[in-house]
Order: sequence, then C-alpha cells, then structure tokens
Amino acid sequence: MNQWPRVQLALIWPAAIVSIGCLIAQQGGQAEFAGIQPAAASMVAPSSPATNIRVAVVQRKPTVDLAILGGFQITGADGATSLRSGDKLSRVAVRATRAGIVVGDEQLAQRRVRVEPRRDATISLNGQRLRGTLEIVQQADNTLTVVNHVGLEDYLRGVLAKEAPHYWPMESLKAIAIAARTYVLYQRLEKASVDYDVSGDVMSQVYGGRSGEKGRTTRAVRETAGLILTYHGKIFPSFYHSTCGGMTENGSAMGPYDIEPLQGRLVCTFCSASPFYRWTRILSRADVAWALKQAGRGSIWPVTGMEVIARTPAGRVTKVRIDGTRQITVSGAEFRQLFGFDQLRSTAFTITPRADGFVLDGRGWGHGVGLCQWGAAELAQRSLSASEILAYYYPTAQLVDLDELHGQFTTIEGGH
Repeated sequence: MNQWPRVQLALIWPAAIVSIGCLIAQQGGQAEFAGIQPAAASMVAPSSPATNIRVAVVQRKPTVDLAILGGFQITGADGATSLRSGDKLSRVAVRATRAGIVVGDEQLAQRRVRVEPRRDATISLNGQRLRGTLEIVQQADNTLTVVNHVGLEDYLRGVLAKEAPHYWPMESLKAIAIAARTYVLYQRLEKASVDYDVSGDVMSQVYGGRSGEKGRTTRAVRETAGLILTYHGKIFPSFYHSTCGGMTENGSAMGPYDIEPLQGRLVCTFCSASPFYRWTRILSRADVAWALKQAGRGSIWPVTGMEVIARTPAGRVTKVRIDGTRQITVSGAEFRQLFGFDQLRSTAFTITPRADGFVLDGRGWGHGVGLCQWGAAELAQRSLSASEILAYYYPTAQLVDLDELHGQFTTIEGGH
C-alpha cells in the first residue's frame, strides 16, 4: 500500500449498533460465517510456531549501504565459513564485482553471503534498521539483491505500521494483522524453492523493518499472534487493499483464486471516508502516446480515441482500446501501469473523451480483492470486532491458531 494521510474517519453511527449479520443481510451477502467466531475485544492468541520470512528488501541495485550497531559475523552461504567479524561495522558500501561481493574495501570471493548480528545488535541497510539476518546475493548482471530473514511476528511488526495508520481503531488493526499474517504465510509456503517469499514494497506488503514499527500496531500483532485464516483447512492468499470504492472484486483478478472467501462483489460503502473513494485523472492525448512509446509499444500518434471494452462483473476494467495510427488493446492492469499506480489508483474507472484528451473518473485504491482497509476501520468504529470484520470480507473462511495446525500447513491449489 501507500502513504496514509491523516484523514479523520467518518463516524456514521447507526441508530443502534449494527451487527455484521444485519449488514450482510441488508447487502445481499452470505448469511453465515462457517466458523469465524466473534472475538472478545482483548483477543489474544498463543505465540505462533517459529517461521522465518524471506523479504527482498533490495532488488537488483548496484550498491547498498550497510552498518551493524553491535557485534556481527559475515559468513558464506552455508553459514559456517566465517569471512569477517567484529564488534561493530561502521557504514560501508557493499557492491558486486566479477570476483564476488565487496564490503567496504574488502573483496569477498563469494556470490552469496550472510550477515548475522550478535545478541542485541541491529542491522542498518540503507539507513533502515532491520531485525533478523541478511542474505546478500550477487545477480548475473553484477547487481545485488538483499533478503532479510526475519521471524514471522517480527516481520508483521514491520509491516502493519506501513500498511495501516497506527492511530486507527484497534480492532481494524487486528483484522489487518491477521490478513497480513495469512497472506505472507501463504507466500512462504508457495515460494519455498525461490530466493525470497515477498518483496518489501507495494507488490507484496510494504515492510519498514524495525524502523517502521509503532506501539499500537505492534500491540495488534502481539494480541493476534499466530491467528490466521483458512478455507477448508487450507491457507489461502488473504489479499487486502486500501479502498474498494463501493464493491470488492473476485479473487480471480489476482490469479487462480476463485474461492468463496474471495468471491467479491460485496457492497462496501464503509470506505466512503477514504480520500481515494472517488478520484479523477485527466490524460492528454500526448500523455497517452508518450506512455505507450515508453512501454515499448511504439508510436501511434496522433491518438484519436480511447475506450473501455471489457469489465469484470464487479465493474473493474479488464481491457482498454486505444486508437491512433493503429489500434492497441491493453489489459486494465497494463493500462494502470502505463500511467503509474499512484496516478491511476485502481482499475475501477470510466473514460470520457474531451477535445484535448480524456477524463478518467475512478473509485478506490488497489485491486479490490479481499479486505478493504478503510472499510475495516469504519466497521471497527461501529464496534465490530476483528473477527466480525474478517467474517464480512472473507465469508466462509475460518479463523484458526497456527498451533492447532501442528505444523501441517497446506495451501489452496488452483483456487480449489
């Protein structure tokens, strides 16, 4: 997700506090929640099993700055071959050469090294403090990818404050923490054979490491420790987003995830206080031509028209046709990428031509699948608990403790 403005949440209180069952009945949704039980306001779970998450905090950069505040050891990829150690590492540049990885002035004849702080020492990477250990990997083009190996709960502490404002209602923070924990655990299980599970940016979950932690979001992580969502006993990708803009989207928009908890088309006006609930962007014809050329699609100047030609049942754009000296059709996701995810907040938009370009009227921010974060905040304002919020956005999912699974983790396959 992106930076959150300090916008006061709307307090749209019903005459009487509305139950989640009533909300769903009023909006044509599922009438039962298949196992998600309302949680007490002080929902607390036992600690989850030790699970390390591999976060790509740097991808394909020529150099990074590294410092270690306290004792450390740098080893080979096997973790046994000691290459360098000390009581402290002052800030140095780390880069890759054909001979391996260079730390400061020291050439290490390794293409993959591990950086392990001792006891209470802290790693600082590009000025960001991180928990856990680092793995620095030289890529074929002599750039570096840096992977932070960090415990599941510590990872979530660095995520939640970046994914939701720490001043939001506690029950909404707890709901988002459970969704984030489920999502990353799913990715961990699905990507065991590659170098990392998630990236530390908007393409996965924004991760601020130790530097990003806040007291209230850490509390939300602690009070939900080990709690995840499952569907038919399997872990599924519990997607979430900033603002749905009025209706959630089917999980098939994100891959083979056409499952009940991600069916979408849930009416959600609870996010109407979001500054991204409705938005407008104006694109000139030159903007469109330039974006296509920059994306390698060649020149079609002059651009003569642009039209949405296909949508999902929930109303999000799946295809846009652009007319010029030739005709180009792009997917909704490609179209959004052409102009930037921060400029086109979602694929829920209309296009209106005008003399000098096009007006895009849109709704929401993000893909729209799963939990709507601004909606969750409003539901928490209405006194709904974390489990009730999750029941609304992931109908028929079950809330379980990782300890109850006894390490027998399985994920959905192909949306089944």
